Amino acid sequence: MKRILYFLFLLPLGMSAQNMYDVAPFFGNDLVGTARFIGMGGSMSALGADLSTMGTNPAGMAMYRSNDFSFTAALDVNSNKALYEGSKSSMVGANAYVGNTSFVISSEYEDSDLKFLNFGFGYRRKNNLSGAFDMYGASNSYSQQYVFENLYNSKPFDYLNIKSSMYDTFSYSWLPLFAADAGLYDETGENFITYPDTALVWYPDELAFYEETRGGVHAIDFNLSANLNDRVYLGATMSVSVVDYNRYSEYREIGSNNDIYILENNQYLSGTGFDIKLGAIFRPFKYSPFKVGLALHTPTWYSLNQRSSASILGPSGIRYSTTDKELYDGVLSVSSTLKTPWRVNASMGYTFGTYLALNAEYEYVNYAKNRFIGNGQLVKAQNEEIGCNMQAQHTVRVGAEVNISGFAVRAGYNYITAPFVQGAYKELYNAAVTETSTDYMNRFGKNVATLGFGYRGSLCYWDFAYKLDIQKSEFYPFYDYDFVNPGAAVREMNHSIVATVGLRL
Repeated sequence: MKRILYFLFLLPLGMSAQNMYDVAPFFGNDLVGTARFIGMGGSMSALGADLSTMGTNPAGMAMYRSNDFSFTAALDVNSNKALYEGSKSSMVGANAYVGNTSFVISSEYEDSDLKFLNFGFGYRRKNNLSGAFDMYGASNSYSQQYVFENLYNSKPFDYLNIKSSMYDTFSYSWLPLFAADAGLYDETGENFITYPDTALVWYPDELAFYEETRGGVHAIDFNLSANLNDRVYLGATMSVSVVDYNRYSEYREIGSNNDIYILENNQYLSGTGFDIKLGAIFRPFKYSPFKVGLALHTPTWYSLNQRSSASILGPSGIRYSTTDKELYDGVLSVSSTLKTPWRVNASMGYTFGTYLALNAEYEYVNYAKNRFIGNGQLVKAQNEEIGCNMQAQHTVRVGAEVNISGFAVRAGYNYITAPFVQGAYKELYNAAVTETSTDYMNRFGKNVATLGFGYRGSLCYWDFAYKLDIQKSEFYPFYDYDFVNPGAAVREMNHSIVATVGLRL
């Protein structure tokens, strides 16, 4: 892969590029939905009869025999701890949002193999991406400036007279261009970033990074499902996804006296996606409540627009920004089309009367098959990067519900494997790219535990759930080809409290 990417460094590419880490936050599906669904760990794909199954196995909606409407609100409390070169840091934040609001209209047919035909509609917060993160520690001879230098060496330019260049036709990476503006060279101008012996002109004692994100991915679902003789249940869901994601990051290198430079990045991703989910649930034995389910999710086709801006404050004390139209091209933007992989879900469920319900399911998706759609060497390199750095993800969910006289207690568990291969890294293209951030996060497997309880009356119902997500990650402020720079060991914890009120008619 590196051979192709280094070859790209030599091409006069006056285009913009997106990186897999730009879009990775919304590849997957968070465990969101009604409080009953979350309380059972999202493991209801064979049991059905919950509005959230529109997004997992659409055939679950065929279990309804009456109309249903529900509203769900959630509160997330996020915390993360980072350890970088012996220094510890932590962040805590909270975010409240509408997690789900849905309804189903159920129509019964007598004297027919078709027992019920149901129509469902719903909104769900597919991915909640709001949060904050920071890390800091001793530089130990590592520096982002070496990344600047590598990009510069592949396409040298006159850094002392860069102000006279035509920025709107500048086809280089903006990172070394920023370094030139910040004054990361010696007083004579003979040495840019490093001296001939590779010693840095500006040597950092510490590195620091801060990130804040807002927004997420929202999904609107349209479902049609059918109950055939109470033995076969079929369903289809058409989903429209809406992307609304903001990210601000700040990286700084600190010398013996003060900041050497501060590099800030603002990124806004918006767009829409479309996919179809097909599902079936079978009750193979006539007098047994045992059910098996199978669902297939088509790729989601995203049409995305990314707008970015960046600024740097260097040793000169003057801030340079891409929004300065006298020097730069303004806020940078790029449009792209992204196709996610197919997703398969298999499940089985069993009920003991009205007292106990059990469900287990398995889901598979191969993120190495994510693809940017387009022609050219740059798109080819982006897709090869995805194929080399991402992998198949496996998800196991189990859930149980005990119900006594309308009062229910629930529990669930998920394990989700890592979407990135070990040693994955963020590639930088020496083209006029849409962002100048070098950081990336490689997440490992995730453990999710849930608890819930609720009450169902003849007309109304209410449910509550608690969800705990625990995931370990490695965060890298940059990737250096010449040195294996260390990453920060990160432990992320997310506590969610979810409440649902509903009405059945």
